[in-house]
Amino acid sequence: FGASQTGSGTINLSVAANPGDARSGTLTVGGQSVTVNQAGGDPLFGNRAGTIAKGAGCPAALPSAAPWTGEIRRNAAGGFEFVFTAPAIAVVNQVVALSVTGTTLQFAVVVSNTIFTFTATLSADRRSFSGTFAGEGCSGTWTGTRQ
Repeated sequence: FGASQTGSGTINLSVAANPGDARSGTLTVGGQSVTVNQAGGDPLFGNRAGTIAKGAGCPAALPSAAPWTGEIRRNAAGGFEFVFTAPAIAVVNQVVALSVTGTTLQFAVVVSNTIFTFTATLSADRRSFSGTFAGEGCSGTWTGTRQ
């Protein structure tokens, strides 16, 4: 603020949309405190982590299970995107379009010139999911939770 004033007046407070859990803050003016509470955003958004487990038809060179991390967020156009990283399968910060329809998530990742489609079902609280993936005869399962 930098300026100091006395007397009556209006203070405008603007708070950005909340992409995470519920939060609160306190504003103190003239010795009077007001607490502002903001409900949590959609728990779909935010950091995620989980495991990919290969199944039938996958190359022996792929690990049987690989950890992954990522972030689900809105893109500039207002759609969903997923920043996906799974170092054990040579995927680092791949930004992919994410389709969210009801409780179903779907996206595609390119690994060694092969397109793998991942599909999952969200839990009722939208914090975890489990599903399957497939590409060029290789399939398996994957799980994730909000961090």
